[in-house]
Amino acid sequence: MAESIVLYTDGGNRNTGNQAGGSVRPTDKSAWAALLIYGDHEKMLSDGDYGRTNNYMEIMAVIQGLKALKRTDIPVDVYSDSAYVINTMQQRWWVKWQQNNWRNHGKPVKNAALWQALLQQVDRFETINFHKVKGHATNRNNNRVDAALNQTMDRLADHA
Repeated sequence: MAESIVLYTDGGNRNTGNQAGGSVRPTDKSAWAALLIYGDHEKMLSDGDYGRTNNYMEIMAVIQGLKALKRTDIPVDVYSDSAYVINTMQQRWWVKWQQNNWRNHGKPVKNAALWQALLQQVDRFETINFHKVKGHATNRNNNRVDAALNQTMDRLADHA
């Protein structure tokens, strides 16, 4: 049997507001993907939405990947190219956010509801470790989740 469950996650969006320095528009395509690997078994999950930020989808990918796991007694290794996700979890930024009622420097923490949902998932597992991988590089499984979320965005209807 495999020693741990491996979860690769990625999120993205096609931000058309960036050209003008703007933020994500409600019609912009967004998607996440999660690849679960346990021994010889693999499962790819992906879904899309509109008007979500890259960071939103990065967090959503981890939530959905963890939600799909029924066994909580097997260690989980989460791999993401999102410094936002990895730093929050490895450096436990969320602890201070919780203590400050989900505020950071007096402002509401962005994606607070998602962070809370992620922490609920993390709490289910006996052992979970977060690892940073370089995006758009030579990591095959990171490239696979990136390709999957792009395929999901390709399938989303264009909103004029």
